[in-house]
Amino acid sequence: MGKIYPMPTYQVKSDPFLPYSDQLLRSKVPLIIDNGSYQCKAGWATDEKPPLVFRNLVAKLRGKKENETHIGNDIKNIEVVRWLSKTQFDKNVVTQFDIQESIFDYIFNHLCINTEGRVDHPIILTEPVCNPNYSRQLMSELLFECYNVPQVGYGIDSLFSFYNYNYKPKGVYGLVVSLGHTATHVLPVVRSKFDVRNAKRINVGSQHMVNFLQRLLQLKYPVHSSVITPSRTESLIHEHMYVSTSYMEDIHKWENEAYVKNNTHIVQLPYATLPGSSTSNSSKMEKCQALLKRVQAMRLKQRAEKLSFDEERLQEYLTVQELLEEGDDEAILALQDLGYSTAAELQAGIKKLNCIVRKTKNLIASQQDESQDSPLRNWCEELSLRNFTDAESWINDVKQKRKEVSEARQKLSSDRLKSTHIGGFSSTTANDLFGGVFADPVEMQSIQQYTMELEEKKEQIKILDEILSEYSREFSKCETNFSFNFAEYYQLHLGLERIRVPEILFQPTMIGVEQAGLAETIETVLARYNASDQQKLAENIFVTGGCAGLPFIRERIEAEVMAVRPFQSKFKVFLAEDPVCDSWKGARRWALSDDNLWKCSVNRAEYEEKGGDYLKEHWCSNHYVYLPIGQRRAPQVGTAILPENDS
Repeated sequence: MGKIYPMPTYQVKSDPFLPYSDQLLRSKVPLIIDNGSYQCKAGWATDEKPPLVFRNLVAKLRGKKENETHIGNDIKNIEVVRWLSKTQFDKNVVTQFDIQESIFDYIFNHLCINTEGRVDHPIILTEPVCNPNYSRQLMSELLFECYNVPQVGYGIDSLFSFYNYNYKPKGVYGLVVSLGHTATHVLPVVRSKFDVRNAKRINVGSQHMVNFLQRLLQLKYPVHSSVITPSRTESLIHEHMYVSTSYMEDIHKWENEAYVKNNTHIVQLPYATLPGSSTSNSSKMEKCQALLKRVQAMRLKQRAEKLSFDEERLQEYLTVQELLEEGDDEAILALQDLGYSTAAELQAGIKKLNCIVRKTKNLIASQQDESQDSPLRNWCEELSLRNFTDAESWINDVKQKRKEVSEARQKLSSDRLKSTHIGGFSSTTANDLFGGVFADPVEMQSIQQYTMELEEKKEQIKILDEILSEYSREFSKCETNFSFNFAEYYQLHLGLERIRVPEILFQPTMIGVEQAGLAETIETVLARYNASDQQKLAENIFVTGGCAGLPFIRERIEAEVMAVRPFQSKFKVFLAEDPVCDSWKGARRWALSDDNLWKCSVNRAEYEEKGGDYLKEHWCSNHYVYLPIGQRRAPQVGTAILPENDS
């Protein structure tokens, strides 16, 4: 088995409440908000990185008061409230502005803005590519009417990221590949201007990867479908997925068993050991105690059966003896059937059988009177379970004891044979072994002692063998049927899924999206330009967005671009240094450079004069599409302000 990876846990920390200094208020520091469909990043333009980064979700538990609504990182376990969570986005366009208002309240509260009835700071806000005018109009209305902001600047998040990476005042060419949460965009920038007419969109993003991997794993492991949650699936994508540089070739590699073994990632799901399983030492000791009781019961049953058999045989002997005394003609035949030739031999057999019956009865009576049901009590108290803390050491001592008893029995047999061959017993004694009469009482006593010791050792070996046999049967059965490895049962094997899931960016038809993949889309966009512009765009392909963090994404795009570009033509693919926060950093850099904020943002007077959908274009923004006055939504001037001490 290869390396086992722990299941990443979805953990969040509550966002801090940041200090709001007088200097921030006096200098009117711009507030940068990257309003993404997956995460929202917010902070002051004076910050190096966004201090607030949280999921763009709102969850209100049923039956709770309005002020108990959870937003962003206040949601500790998103799976508990997933069916109650809401977002302001439809795909990547804001449509639910009551939820957007809750998000703004959350941001302003954590920034501790305490100006009465207004947020007296310019705001730079990101919006999606080709954002509809009605969405921008309602967003401007919310900011100007509800929060009384002085001015608002809009820009596309991926172009802000490109601005942060490749800032030049004029003449910039580039092809921005934005791998977003709900969609992927290919955006050409020609002479520092976004060419919206040749931009393309693919309706596949990281959200589709999460759904695809979750479905694959739930089909592969149906018994674990409840624990394969979207949050865990998302973590698996970040930790274990990678982009194949040559998908079909890598597919054939996975046909090799050795390759599969070396490249499959085993992920351990959380699990709890069942009480009473064989992995518990106390449970094993309880099983050993029950095992001894079973052996004790088996010995009693065997002795009772032997006693019954011996009593029947004794009764048969006595019957034949009576026939002999009566002089019956059939008595001689009956005597021979019993294996005896004379009445004296029969009498010795009856005497011996009587001794055996009495001894068996005494053993049964003594075992039934014992308070502890253990077959070892009479002769091996050191093997009592009370003297051990674990089952393994006890059974090892049982094996050692069995070896010692077997060696002692062999020694007794050897000594007896030596005594017989040397002449320690007379012929009369030897005959007595087969039913004869002892001539010497001393010799008879010695023979009886040997016989008793041998029988005792034989009985001990039989008991120990039964204990070992029951132990092996008990624990092998337990391990086979009940105590399988729970850890292995709760494991996910990520094999071909590691490259199959990210491949939907290049082959959307794998999930039923009838659109061209990323490589074909890049080729289509480049084909719309002349050879000179194509070369300039190909030399500055910039990849950003959350999926840009997947391993080998740049190598795959380079391989795809090489396949469509002319022979020996130059091209270059760049990755964003921080795909998640580069758009926020680019918006911050844009706001602090060349008076962009004051030149390209919309103030309240322009909002009231030209409408909420009005947009000042810049090289990171959408293009403004003018709507006739009759199609515009009239702004509600001065109808709503923040309540006192609320932000």
